[in-house]
Amino acid sequence: MLRSVGAVCAIIFVFTSLGLAKDDRFDVSFNGAGVFTTTTSGNGVTHSATNGANFFGTFRWRFVKKNPHHSLIFNYGRAKDSQIYESTEDFHVLSTITEYTGAYVYSFHESHGFEPFVLAGAGALRFSPRSTWVFFPDLPDGTHNRVQINVGTSTQTEVAYLYGVGVDHRLPHFNRFSVRLQYRGLFYRAPDFGVTPARTGSGLNFFTGGHAHMAEPSVGLVFRF
Repeated sequence: MLRSVGAVCAIIFVFTSLGLAKDDRFDVSFNGAGVFTTTTSGNGVTHSATNGANFFGTFRWRFVKKNPHHSLIFNYGRAKDSQIYESTEDFHVLSTITEYTGAYVYSFHESHGFEPFVLAGAGALRFSPRSTWVFFPDLPDGTHNRVQINVGTSTQTEVAYLYGVGVDHRLPHFNRFSVRLQYRGLFYRAPDFGVTPARTGSGLNFFTGGHAHMAEPSVGLVFRF
């Protein structure tokens, strides 16, 4: 996960450093975030997810050098967690979530090295299943009682709507570097990995029809050029 995001950031950094003038219209960042997902229910199924971590890189382009309040940002990230489906049984789908999003950013006036901003945009979240487990009540000795099964899960991509708020703080003596603190939220339809009665031909169902929200408080390091 870290290797993939780091490679993307490195490629962007090298390309832009070689091909563009250093005028503070661009920046790249590498960020780490916690991932917290809401619970949604429908069709007799309750969907939730374990807390996880997201590592994502960004590339930002400011429209006008002398009026840098308006910009576009592009994000690529990878997260891992377990998508949980509770109906007659308790199913956990270990999954990788890949983010491809873009957003409009409005930055407020920079003061004492602090530059607050807000953002809104959209993109896609790709849910890739790694394994599926059904959980049963723990055994009397406290041992977790779970069994790995194959229910025919498949990779699924959902449209996501992104919003956020944050602040960049320029580091003293390292003017081109900043620390970025931000909160991001993503709205999307809860994934079902294709596990529906119509597709599987059985009563097994992961489809809720509801929408989930993913909250991501994050911290990152920014380089401007």
